[in-house]
Amino acid sequence: MIKAIIFDWFGVCTVENWADVLGRELSSKLNLDVSFVKEKYKPLIQPFARAELSPEQFLEQFIGSLDKSKNPQDFNYLFETIPKLNFELLNYILELKKKYPVFLLSNNFGPVFPNYEKQVDFNKYFDKLFLSHKLKMSKTQDGIWDKVLPEIEFKPNELVFIDNKEKYFEPAKKHGINTVLFLSNDQAKKELADLGVKVD
Repeated sequence: MIKAIIFDWFGVCTVENWADVLGRELSSKLNLDVSFVKEKYKPLIQPFARAELSPEQFLEQFIGSLDKSKNPQDFNYLFETIPKLNFELLNYILELKKKYPVFLLSNNFGPVFPNYEKQVDFNKYFDKLFLSHKLKMSKTQDGIWDKVLPEIEFKPNELVFIDNKEKYFEPAKKHGINTVLFLSNDQAKKELADLGVKVD
């Protein structure tokens, strides 16, 4: 029986990933192909999520890999260029929270997350937040669950983790945690219902 639910943030509680937004913005600004922008972003995402790169280092490496003639500090605005919220899902989470503890586990970024705190009262939706930049560990690492599980008073098989990327499920499954791959709001709700998660 599922007793608590863990949601990812980007691409689940938001309508797309930060990489999608950055791809569009920098493709337009620097006249580059979106796929090229994402390719250069990809190797930086995990170390930035673990706070191994400062915001300045992230911009230096990212913008430098795209156009060495640009001043990276001119791109600080990218930390405020973030995906829109998935309000339908957030409203569903409010309903879930009436019956279940709900947690957030997110690969997030020190200079990005405060911009969501301006929009969202996270305590309204989640009982506890587990953020990679504060844990200094990302969702690709097995050890992240060793940090999260002691903070959640449930057995792994009583938890379900919803994420939009399968690569983050391997560490969760090693611990015996149920998983749902997020493809759409309706699909995720159905799969949770199939696991016995009810909101009414």
